[in-house]
Amino acid sequence: MKTNPSRQSEDAFIILRSSLSRFNLPAELVDELIERHIAVAFDRGAMAFCEGNTDGMLACVLSGYVNVYCPVGDGNRTLVRLASPGEIIGYADYVDDKGRHARMFEAQIATKCTLALFSRDHIVRLLATLPPETLISVISSLNTFWSEHLRFFATLLNLPFWNRLTIVMSDLAKRAGVSDSEGIILIPEIGHEALSEMIGCSRPMVTRLIAEMVQSGLLARRGKQYVLLKKWDFNESSPSFRKMARRLEAVSTGRSLTAALPTGGSSRGVIAYAARGSSQASKSAMKL
Repeated sequence: MKTNPSRQSEDAFIILRSSLSRFNLPAELVDELIERHIAVAFDRGAMAFCEGNTDGMLACVLSGYVNVYCPVGDGNRTLVRLASPGEIIGYADYVDDKGRHARMFEAQIATKCTLALFSRDHIVRLLATLPPETLISVISSLNTFWSEHLRFFATLLNLPFWNRLTIVMSDLAKRAGVSDSEGIILIPEIGHEALSEMIGCSRPMVTRLIAEMVQSGLLARRGKQYVLLKKWDFNESSPSFRKMARRLEAVSTGRSLTAALPTGGSSRGVIAYAARGSSQASKSAMKL
């Protein structure tokens, strides 16, 4: 089925506007940001962002999908999110030894896609024009954003792998799925290795869980794509987790967040990842 690129970009910007409005950014500031974007097309497998890069650019996914990785040393990395149209990537950074904002994560194109690039300097200049009370509101929203993410990861650690995988697949279905007569087809092709990184377990464990879901009539394969069948329970998780997922949905992109954990299910790794993001948000707030 062919899609209209112009319509895809329009839909992505609707999602982006909704996302930015949740940070209490004035509508006119959001409009100016979107008007000044640069659209760039990427082929599958291309590196959009590299760790440590200081180009000062952020991006919004207009079409296609992007894998966001966290390098963990020795050339290894773990998948922390599959970004879909309307999502912002490249915002997580740190200050390097030369005082520059350096990118914390890598972004590799999962499918042929188009990104809208934004200049960090331009965003800073726009924020500098806001009155103090508006800036305080923005900082408060950013603090809530990172705090909720930290709590999300900490809560996820207490769930069994089955529940983690259910949450990941449910979220992908909501963000990157299409309904048909059988259920919901996940558009991006996702392998067992990627799923194992996203829920923090081994690849054999994911293979076993997938087989159990297929045997239970919850999941099916259609070529290289998964289909969440009509028996799939989108609410299968603890009440406290569902409540927090809804809160995350309200403060981030307007959609539920993909569960993402470092390889091996290490609680130390996932909390460190979330804490780093929280630390960067706090530093940014102090600078403002």
